[in-house]
Amino acid sequence: MNLQGKHKCIENVSRQNCPICLEDIHTSRVVAHVLPCGHLLHRTCYEEMLKEGYRCPLCMHSALDMTRYWRQLDDEVAHTPMPSEYQNMTVDILCNDCNGRSTVQFHILGMKCKICDSYNTAQAGGRRISQDQDQQ
Repeated sequence: MNLQGKHKCIENVSRQNCPICLEDIHTSRVVAHVLPCGHLLHRTCYEEMLKEGYRCPLCMHSALDMTRYWRQLDDEVAHTPMPSEYQNMTVDILCNDCNGRSTVQFHILGMKCKICDSYNTAQAGGRRISQDQDQQ
C-alpha cells in the first residue's frame, strides 16, 4: 500500500527473474525492492548493485534519487575546463532517465541532459560538431 501511486506498474513484474541473480522473485524468500522505473530486484541484489553503479540493469534509469550527486557534478564540470580543442565541441546525447535527446557541449566528466538535468546520458550516434566548423 505504501507504493500506491508512487511507482510505475509493469505487468507481471513479480513473475520475472531478478535481473541480477536470475532467480525467481515471486517465490523467493528474499524481499524484493521496487526501483523508480518499476522493475524489481531482490533487496540484497539491489544493495550489491549500488556498490558498483546507480542504474537499473534492465532499462538504465537511475535506481535512486541522484539530484545531490548531479549538483556536485555541475560544480566539478564548472571547475574543470576542457582543452581548447574540445571547448566548442557539442555532442548529441540520449538521456537514460527521461529518454530525451538533445545536443549539449561535450565534457569529459559528463554531459548533462537539457530536459531533466540528469548526467545519466550516453552519446547518441557518435556525431560531434565543432562550432568552428559550423561557421565555415
